[in-house]
Amino acid sequence: MTLSLADLDWPLHTERLELRPGGTEDAAAIWPWYRLPEVQEWTTTLSRTLEAHQEHWDEGLGCAVIGLHQGAVVAVGKVERQDPWSQADMRDRAAGQQAELGWVLDPAVQGQGLGTEFAAALRDLAFEGLGVRRVEAACFAENLASRRVMEKIGLRLEGVFREESLHRSGRWLDGMVYALLASEHHGTDT
Repeated sequence: MTLSLADLDWPLHTERLELRPGGTEDAAAIWPWYRLPEVQEWTTTLSRTLEAHQEHWDEGLGCAVIGLHQGAVVAVGKVERQDPWSQADMRDRAAGQQAELGWVLDPAVQGQGLGTEFAAALRDLAFEGLGVRRVEAACFAENLASRRVMEKIGLRLEGVFREESLHRSGRWLDGMVYALLASEHHGTDT
């Protein structure tokens, strides 16, 4: 049986964070900081209004995770199950065996290690909660903070893709993919 986030026992706790599935009401709670230019510089979707943000948020609720610190929403992320590439006759065995991780942190709490703690919790949730065999995360190469978090939680750089991503600045930027196998996970520190 393939588990989903809905099958897990919530909330989950780290040293300083409480994690729970995202809900439709969370869009309004994160909008004040999610819309900031320093956040939007690296996010995939640019929402210019709360209504557009709400629509995009609701589309991703199946894989959304919220991070609360002292009762406030300080991080949002995703653990999105994916099917890895496989030969056609192996698709059934490969289905749902990996997950893409992503996260966004409230700039007001940056520099306190909460982003790393949240990303590590997403990694653990994918491996231990969902039982995937591989996780991956991607970013623009210029997003140094995201790269540092990926490295701190034990993900390995698997590829740098030259000018493969068109940034909303109009520039073609290098993209990077980091990943980790479940068999390697037990040796990682957070």
